[in-house]
Amino acid sequence: MVSGNWGDSGGVLILLSGLPGTGKTTLARRLAERLGGLHVESDAVRRALFPRPAYTPAEHGAVFARAEELVAEGLAQGRVVIVDATNLTVRDRRRFVRLGERAGGVVAVRLTAPPEVVRERLARPREGFSEAGLEVYERMAPRVEGFGCPAVVVDSRFDTGASEELIARLVERLR
Repeated sequence: MVSGNWGDSGGVLILLSGLPGTGKTTLARRLAERLGGLHVESDAVRRALFPRPAYTPAEHGAVFARAEELVAEGLAQGRVVIVDATNLTVRDRRRFVRLGERAGGVVAVRLTAPPEVVRERLARPREGFSEAGLEVYERMAPRVEGFGCPAVVVDSRFDTGASEELIARLVERLR
């Protein structure tokens, strides 16, 4: 088990990115468990602030302002912080990248899966806070932008993030 504190360098940010249904939350939970990290899930933050979310721009702003606060607090404590949100564009990621760079580092992870796999997943009942369905997936798909920096790419059709082998490889990259 790797400690939740990351040596003398301060906190480390693991920034997940991917369309709905690609396995971000599954991977985030496993990483948080393995690393003793703080899992900041945008869907959970939204539900805490807005029990009946309307998905308005103002609500979105409040959700990500609160997520940013949680990330900053975790990084200030020297923790590994896993940001679990779609983070599809450079603009979406900017606030988190800045925090991670100031704290000690950023590890970018893009989750992906073929559309037919995601459609099948989104058609099934799911646990958790996300309400994103196929309509949201299709609306968001054209917005995906590259990271502009090295990123670990996980094709979750082969591994939803739950395997010990994947987690071990990601932990090794973090070191």
